[in-house]
Amino acid sequence: SDYVLPVIMRLLALVLAGLVQASLAYDEVHSDEYLKLSAEEKSEKIFRNCLENTSPANWFSTFKMLGLFWESMCPTLTTRGDEMPGSRNKYIHTVGAVAQVRWQDLGSHPYTGLFKGAGHGIVRLSLAKEPDTDDLTTVPGMGLKFLRDGMDSANLVAMYSLAGQESWNFFRNDFSNHIGSASASNLPIAIKFARYVMHIQQVGLSDWSTHDQTGTPVDSPVFPYRLRFHPTGDIMFSDTYTRPHTEDLVTIQNGSTLYEIYALDKPEEMGGKENHIANLVTVSKMVTSRWGDKQLFFRHQDMLEDLKIRPEWKEFTPKFGFNHETNC
Repeated sequence: SDYVLPVIMRLLALVLAGLVQASLAYDEVHSDEYLKLSAEEKSEKIFRNCLENTSPANWFSTFKMLGLFWESMCPTLTTRGDEMPGSRNKYIHTVGAVAQVRWQDLGSHPYTGLFKGAGHGIVRLSLAKEPDTDDLTTVPGMGLKFLRDGMDSANLVAMYSLAGQESWNFFRNDFSNHIGSASASNLPIAIKFARYVMHIQQVGLSDWSTHDQTGTPVDSPVFPYRLRFHPTGDIMFSDTYTRPHTEDLVTIQNGSTLYEIYALDKPEEMGGKENHIANLVTVSKMVTSRWGDKQLFFRHQDMLEDLKIRPEWKEFTPKFGFNHETNC
């Protein structure tokens, strides 16, 4: 009996694990049928997936991280829908927290489409790489998407810096869809990205301006050159390590203003002016999510798409490497 009981217990544990796994009924969020749904329906499907398992993912080992250098970056630019394609791994920004959000428009700006306000968004706040709890350096960033009726979502990513910040306070610094140049330690990643796009420090915004939340096309789209996401100061955490960043983030409540959103209409060298155009406000609690860490996808719009519409901005927009078209 001393031998049989442990065997039975192990078998029961395996059965229970199988039942738990079978209960994780994730909705697909990429097909043509899915894209035809309303913005609200798509937001609910995404967040329901996020709530199925609120355990965060594990960081990748150094050996596994080498996979980043073997995979193509094209799916990051071209994949339709709101989930990672195939068996692709999220090597960067691996562990984070997710919430539903709204874009609270403040008016008094010329920007069109989603910039005029939207109620069905998904934000994911994460660290770009695994932090060292004995070090102050963290590399925070954000993925943001807003769903539109009957068509694909608009997406962007934003960070403070590729080099990170000397603080564990996620809201210590502003984020932007334009970031500074890569440090020496990030040079291998920069070289890889530059094989596909030459504007590796920016993501575009023009897709946000073409349709509103109902999917109605805009006759004459207008979009800013750059966005800046400014913490309000209402959400602050310790500068030194006290607990994992996700444990800080899940304390953020429904109805919290995560960021004030400032838009720069054109490059500063051209006399660009920045205005406070919106606030990013949570409409759910913030949660950790296994699906969010592994499957939730934020497409990166190639900055070259914006520059083809506004070619006068090009000479003031940093690029990495030589001039070339997008290699996808």
